[in-house]
Amino acid sequence: MRDIRPHLVLFAIVILLTALLGVLFASKSLADDSKTHFLIGSHGPRDDIDLVHFLERLTTEARITKPADLIQIPRTAFEPVLNTRGPGYTKNTVWYRAPFVVDDRLATDQNAAFIRVGAAYLNDIALSIISGETGQTVWWDHVGDRVPPRADQLTSPYPTLQWPELSSGHYWLTIGVKTNSAHVFEAKLLPESTMIASTGQDSYLKGVYLGVLIVAFGIYLAFGMLSRDKAVCWYSVYILAMFFINLGVSGYAHLMFTSFWPLASDAITGSGTALSIGSSLIMWCYIIRVNEYFPKTFRAIASFAALAMLGFVTSTSDWYIIYAKLFFISDICLLVVLLILLVYISFREKNLMRYSFLMVALGIPTIAVIVHLMMLTGLTPINAFTQNIYPMSSTVHIVMIGIAMGFRTFKLAHGRAEAFSTSQHADQLAGEQRTFITMLSHEFRTPLAIIQRSAEILGLHLQNEQQAIISRLATIRSNAGQLSSLVDAFLTKDTLDNAAFTTSREAVAIDTFLSELIARRHREVPGQNISLLHLEMAVVEIDRVLMERAILNLIENARKYAPGAAVWVSSERAANGYLYIRVVDEGPGIPVEELGNVLDAFYRGRDAAKTQGVGLGLHLTNRIIKAHDGTLSLSVGEKGGTTVLIKLPFDRDKTVLHGTRNRVAFHEQRSETPDNGGPWS
Repeated sequence: MRDIRPHLVLFAIVILLTALLGVLFASKSLADDSKTHFLIGSHGPRDDIDLVHFLERLTTEARITKPADLIQIPRTAFEPVLNTRGPGYTKNTVWYRAPFVVDDRLATDQNAAFIRVGAAYLNDIALSIISGETGQTVWWDHVGDRVPPRADQLTSPYPTLQWPELSSGHYWLTIGVKTNSAHVFEAKLLPESTMIASTGQDSYLKGVYLGVLIVAFGIYLAFGMLSRDKAVCWYSVYILAMFFINLGVSGYAHLMFTSFWPLASDAITGSGTALSIGSSLIMWCYIIRVNEYFPKTFRAIASFAALAMLGFVTSTSDWYIIYAKLFFISDICLLVVLLILLVYISFREKNLMRYSFLMVALGIPTIAVIVHLMMLTGLTPINAFTQNIYPMSSTVHIVMIGIAMGFRTFKLAHGRAEAFSTSQHADQLAGEQRTFITMLSHEFRTPLAIIQRSAEILGLHLQNEQQAIISRLATIRSNAGQLSSLVDAFLTKDTLDNAAFTTSREAVAIDTFLSELIARRHREVPGQNISLLHLEMAVVEIDRVLMERAILNLIENARKYAPGAAVWVSSERAANGYLYIRVVDEGPGIPVEELGNVLDAFYRGRDAAKTQGVGLGLHLTNRIIKAHDGTLSLSVGEKGGTTVLIKLPFDRDKTVLHGTRNRVAFHEQRSETPDNGGPWS
């Protein structure tokens, strides 16, 4: 329990901070109650007017043909825009209205005023001003990201129109919005001076933010590719998605591309949204290692993410409404699941520093994303908190991840320096081992020659001794000769450094070869449990001395690392022209993480300290097999035991001929042998 408390405290702090932000922003929004009407001069307002405080919203499937009809609908059918849930995603037109009064006594020194509406990704926004006295439409216009801009229209990232000059009286402002995106609507009435200043400031800040995102994308993508870190690569994709979203939401996509393609803004914003859903989920999984702890959950999330990213194809049609309803709610659920997994894995790994950072860098922004998605889908009210929490938390998130990447880069650079130092040290040790073995080979040759010569002399002097003594002397001469050949073949610097060496091959029946080899092994090492299993005949071209050494190396390796365990040797030929020799031991098996290294020269596993050797046995065996145009592979069973599989080409014609001779010899021998049950009994 003592280890869990810091995590619980940290998680509680995250929740409290999020709740505090909600209280601060929400309370500020709730303090501004909706008002009945706004008051302006004939040329517009003196100061900025946020129309959200005055607008009422009507969401209906009924067809409204004339904006003037809106003022006849009772107020009970409308709901205030401020601090209420939006309609989310709908293909119906959403209507807004607000009463206002024009008073000539409120004249200003401004020559013009402008009405700015949004969001910038809304498709078609129809604005009308209706006279309260006559019910007639006195002004009408429309804007949107699918409405081609007119030559006399103000160029601005946001849909903006010049406010008309009006005489004194009572009026209604009506607005109809039709879009395949989320109905998050805002509108402001701005004097000319404020309009110019605010547009310039907003454009500068959003342009800088877009520049930061595209630079961050390039940096993280390069870093992820160089370090082969999937989490960083997917994070770079997420940054790219944020760039597309902000390019669309800021109005720059509409400003730059609508003249070429009217649907460009929807395509860019929708594609960025689809990409952000998929990439954020996969990024999350790799960062908190869901793929390692819960592989099935990871595969399910990755499949959902792939489908989510394919949703970009719907971004320019009404199908995007269905896509958003399905995938946004599902994304919220999965983000909650990932938050829970983050807490669970932090308990499991007990790495307070790492997961405390992730709680802040990912946990809080994820909560912000959930709140933002709930606002877009109409599950939470639209206010300053729900609108601003996502961009604010995203900025904090990018800064903190940037700090984390800085530390990660430092650690990678430090690790690379250590790896280079270790590599140099390993090369030095390998060179020293080669030098030592080369010197050792020279020391071997003299005593081996003496042993071989002495055995020959003893054989001459003991010709009349018992057959057992003569046989033992012959074994000494044979083994000494083989060892001398192996020293010449392997224990020289040129042989150790070169990848290939020459062989003296001859046609050999593999079943006879293995039988004689194992029989000799039994005589020389009586205690080892070696058995032959299913020896299938095939004629192969091999160097007897080298191939014997290869097989004996495998058997000796099993004896050293699995003493007392049974060893099985088998051979089987296949229709593909290859012979397969298996050497299987019933020992504990080579650790899986070491299988990729055991064939390297001078490599010794973690249990090698218990045995003698220099790490050349399997390496030389592999080289022998390669010199015979074959391959060697190793595998470990689920319950232990190591299987070495040797694959060698065999001669089909000689194999068939040898098999035919064996059958003929067998029948001849059988015909010459009297049948004990026949007339000779």
